[in-house]
Amino acid sequence: MKIQSKGNKGISPRMARGFSLFEMVIVMGIIGLILGGAIYSMGRIKDSAAVSTSRQDMTSFSSALEAYKNIGGKYPSTSQGLEALLKRPTSSPRPRDWVLFVEEWGLLDPWDTKYKYEYPGSKDPSRPEIISAGPDKQFGSEDDMSSQKEPQN
Repeated sequence: MKIQSKGNKGISPRMARGFSLFEMVIVMGIIGLILGGAIYSMGRIKDSAAVSTSRQDMTSFSSALEAYKNIGGKYPSTSQGLEALLKRPTSSPRPRDWVLFVEEWGLLDPWDTKYKYEYPGSKDPSRPEIISAGPDKQFGSEDDMSSQKEPQN
């Protein structure tokens, strides 16, 4: 006696048995390639976002330093650094007046390295320079970013 299911009428036995292991491996491989490409692209987007964030931070620091100079009379010295925007400096040059300009967490670049501050700047001695160590976290290397240097494309 032959038993037939009602749902498989007109379907060949080969079609009714489902996917083979080989077919499943091929599909999983294709899905893996797509996910790998997406993850790789996301990493590049993250790197680009970190560079943009660092540039934006430098612009914000430059604005805060201009306000510091307008209120206090002078830019902070290199030894006072960006910390002069966090707490009133006790060493010379002391500002006439002082207000809090940034939060402490703001002194770190996107790679969790403290921004470096130099006054006078290397390109324009009349203005301060803010430097990020970049992705390698080492100052003095090619990937450093400076508020006084044009970004490289």
